[in-house]
Amino acid sequence: MLAAALGAIDLGYRVILLKDAVCSSADETHDATLELLGGRFSVQVEITETDAFLSGL
Repeated sequence: MLAAALGAIDLGYRVILLKDAVCSSADETHDATLELLGGRFSVQVEITETDAFLSGL
């Protein structure tokens, strides 16, 4: 997840991460990655849940 998101950010894309639809090998890693992306890249990354994303379509 982190590599794909960072690659998209590097290419200038706006990234929408569905936090309940991605996973990591450990909960701590998952939470730390979401915190990093949400805090450091908040201009390019939106973190939301699947239901909220789908209701906004």
